[in-house]
Amino acid sequence: MDRFVDVKDTSINTNVILPSEELFKRRLVEVLSDEYLVIKSHFKYCSVDFAIINKWNLKILHLEHKQRNCHQNRYPSTIINYSKLMSYKNNYQNTILCWGYEANAVKYLVYNEDLLKYKTCNCKNQDVIFIKNDMLKDGFDSLIATIINKLK
Repeated sequence: MDRFVDVKDTSINTNVILPSEELFKRRLVEVLSDEYLVIKSHFKYCSVDFAIINKWNLKILHLEHKQRNCHQNRYPSTIINYSKLMSYKNNYQNTILCWGYEANAVKYLVYNEDLLKYKTCNCKNQDVIFIKNDMLKDGFDSLIATIINKLK
């Protein structure tokens, strides 16, 4: 069985996967063992990009991937839409937010409800929060270890 399941919106029959998500998905599949199944949502407005399932115990982790076309330390913080955080609270109990940067650098954060207490700002008519870089964890290998640990 293929470790990547392609879930398509058959009512529209369009492929909405972004090139950066395709590359990130391939990195995940290459590193995770056959014990894990990676599913990519193709719904354009889904709050998460991936579901990763441990095939042995059926635990599920959701992952949101954001690509930033800059050096990982160019800005002192990163941004996330507040409505996405509310969606994680209401619909996705086990979620990791992940940001990809130039040179395959990765930073990530395990979602927790404390993020909902951050001050919101308005950006392009949407409520967002800024997360300081020192709150984020560093590295793809560390992300993989966190995924595996959360799916035990």
